[in-house]
Amino acid sequence: MSRGWRLLSSGSSSGSLSLAARPLHSSSKAPYKTHRRQLNGVERAAAIGLAALQAQQQGTTPLAAGAAAGPDSSSLSLGPPPAVAQLQLQRPKKKVGALQKVPVISPPDELAASALKRALKVQPAAGLKNEAEKERSRAAKQLDTHMKELSVPLSRYLKAFPPLSALHPFEAALLDLTVGAATYASVLGKADALRKSLQEVGKGFANRASNAANKRAAAAVAEEGSEALAAVFAKGAKAVEDLKKVSRALRSLPYVDPSLPTLALVGAPNVGKSSLVRVLSSGVPEVCNYPFTTRSIKMGHFYVDAQRHQITDTPGLLHRPDEYRNKMELLTLAALQHLPSSVVFVADLTEECGTSVADQWAIRRELRARFPAKPWIDVLSKADLLQEVWQEVEQQRQHSNSSSESAAAAGAAAAVDVQDAVQFAAAITGAVRVSSVTEQGLGELQEGLVEMLQSDEAVKEAAAGASLVQEDNSAASLLQQQGSSS
Repeated sequence: MSRGWRLLSSGSSSGSLSLAARPLHSSSKAPYKTHRRQLNGVERAAAIGLAALQAQQQGTTPLAAGAAAGPDSSSLSLGPPPAVAQLQLQRPKKKVGALQKVPVISPPDELAASALKRALKVQPAAGLKNEAEKERSRAAKQLDTHMKELSVPLSRYLKAFPPLSALHPFEAALLDLTVGAATYASVLGKADALRKSLQEVGKGFANRASNAANKRAAAAVAEEGSEALAAVFAKGAKAVEDLKKVSRALRSLPYVDPSLPTLALVGAPNVGKSSLVRVLSSGVPEVCNYPFTTRSIKMGHFYVDAQRHQITDTPGLLHRPDEYRNKMELLTLAALQHLPSSVVFVADLTEECGTSVADQWAIRRELRARFPAKPWIDVLSKADLLQEVWQEVEQQRQHSNSSSESAAAAGAAAAVDVQDAVQFAAAITGAVRVSSVTEQGLGELQEGLVEMLQSDEAVKEAAAGASLVQEDNSAASLLQQQGSSS
């Protein structure tokens, strides 16, 4: 087991493999964040006002006042002023996991049979003695029940299907790949149109039944209305069937938590991504199946400094324009674009994967250009089969006059086309060479991943801290302006 990895015990004899590396921070959270989370709405407002008042009295800026007092100071015991965003309306949160929670749709013939059965059991309102009034009451209530037993389930179904605008971008992309965004909107629209038609027909006949001239006329309207409702529903049954198909497809989708940091293994098909997921996961990876592909995708989890991460292999990419990519490739691009992902680019320089080294290089270069800000680590798989390549690369490095010249050569190689394994390996001097067969390089890869993820987390926390300082300054300044104007 490599340095930086350990087994986390949970009180059982079995442990889970964890990327628990050298701690980046102390175990306790910064007081600033702790106090900030504990403030309620009233305390937040009080803290902002107090900070602004201190700033005026001391002749300092709101930021300086807050910093001078500190979270543990008695002069500002409520902690530093919160961000101005706390004073604004909160944006609605995107629905996460909504696709897997869409309702199970009953078959249209079952809905029709159940609605008619319930309608026929309806009795007239109690207390009526006139036979005509009884029949009018029974007919109107029967038609109303028949209509509601058909339309209310549709209404309930439709409310449970999330609008595209409410979905997380990754889930919206996943929905588009699975059923198509246009198809989704069309199916929901047709089901809603059926619901409205049923309500219009049902209410119309119920009104006629209530105003029927006599008992016979009321009974005739009840029969006619029931047949009309059945006909409308039968005509729109395909909308219910289509809704059922969409529901089945979405409910079968694997759940990917878009809020968890994700380690995405990408590369050409069959380069060894799945094997690395098994090695790096803390347990047995889950096998995920998507409706639009016959290829299963493995999803595992691991921990870095107690932070849970997802790790997944992704469908292989081919070197071709986006308009020619299949849905599996588009899923990979969606994961990189919309998930908080770090990239492990896996290359197979033996070309046993079926993709040439030149094409793998082109894929890597394209992804680097498309996602330049993503944390990135390169992995060269099947290292046990490439000893001659490593030897030649090492000879080339030894012939270099200096390490700086070697680095410059690597940079130059990265900017041009690569045609063979030696050029590829020489161009990426920091690539980790691994073998799932001999376990070569796995420890180095684990340490590299820990370092990359910890560094990325440090950058994010620094950016978040800078944002909080700016927001708090803005909040206090805003209150100062309001106080001056009043």
